[in-house]
Amino acid sequence: MPSPRMPHLLAAVLAVALASASTACANQAVTIPPPAASTNASQPAAAAPAQPGAKVIFDTDFGELNDDSQALYLLLQNGVNVLGITTVSGNTWASEGAAYALRQLELENKQSIPVFEGASDPLMGSRAATLPSEAQQFGVDSSYAGAWSHPKPADYQHLAQPPYGGYAKTAKNNGNAVDFIVDTIKRNPHEVTLFVLGPATNVALAVKKNPEIVPLVKQVVYMGGAFDVPGNQGPAAEFNIWFDPEAARIAFTTPFADQLAIPLDVTDKVFYGKAEYDRITGGANTPITQAFKDLQAPEFTKDPKYRTHLWDALTSAVFLQPSLITGSVVRRVTVDTQDGVNYGRTLGFDPAHAPAGAQPVRIVQDIDIPKFYDFFVATLTRPLAP
Repeated sequence: MPSPRMPHLLAAVLAVALASASTACANQAVTIPPPAASTNASQPAAAAPAQPGAKVIFDTDFGELNDDSQALYLLLQNGVNVLGITTVSGNTWASEGAAYALRQLELENKQSIPVFEGASDPLMGSRAATLPSEAQQFGVDSSYAGAWSHPKPADYQHLAQPPYGGYAKTAKNNGNAVDFIVDTIKRNPHEVTLFVLGPATNVALAVKKNPEIVPLVKQVVYMGGAFDVPGNQGPAAEFNIWFDPEAARIAFTTPFADQLAIPLDVTDKVFYGKAEYDRITGGANTPITQAFKDLQAPEFTKDPKYRTHLWDALTSAVFLQPSLITGSVVRRVTVDTQDGVNYGRTLGFDPAHAPAGAQPVRIVQDIDIPKFYDFFVATLTRPLAP
């Protein structure tokens, strides 16, 4: 059947925007930092983060104490200057993410950080109605569909259920998330790191609208992709990429100065279970540890053997503690956007044999897991950062 995701007008606009971005950035030098030296697991985790005061835009499909939430805790507890939070639909609807982010900021006394609601649908529109045919034709596991699994709320203050502790008293910013990204990068040239922890829709729209920002971005950090391992959304794709492959392709093929990806290749190796939960909740009570108790205790009470992955939390950890990385590789990356079983697959090529347009990305393959958990637990169990 004809694909619902390629309206001709939007496709044409997208092509022009990509061409403009490429032209504006053709002479931008690409610098990928060398892999961190391997670390000895017996050594203690670093006492201080490597990037206190770093400026970050936190682009996210935020949930209640999900991996995005934990990633934000790690940044704020370690003195990172989060300039703003921009939400996107993925695991949650963009409006839900705004409500959850506002509530978490309120719990941390960080209400001064603005929250902007961003793209509610992928670049080529929602595929919710076509998920059954994707599953039937291509073997894609659509049992988890994120935001598409339930109706879109009327707005961020009218969710199906109120956020943990109730709706925040602080309102979201009425501005546009894409304009916020553009304006903030222009005001802080070569200083802003973009954390892309959900589908890359907001970032792709920002690049399409204002390609002149590309050489001004310091770094882009993604949680996304599956390079040498199977996807978690069918055999090929990782969820964040699968939700909006066209946006991911734009982001990865834009010549940002520095791109770092934390894919399933490494996140699949890091499990979170009751032992880690007990380490977080066994010490002094803080708003953070209380949230863990209230929101996670029922799961572990029901099933003490329950385990999950931390996905986005690893992005903040390696950003703050690069020495946690024990294995990484630089490849030139693009994304398959053709209909079929590989729709949303991240493609990483040897830099010497890459197709035109693929950009160099440092891909994290391994981390020191004991050190990561020492850092994770120490950060989440200390008093709230001022």
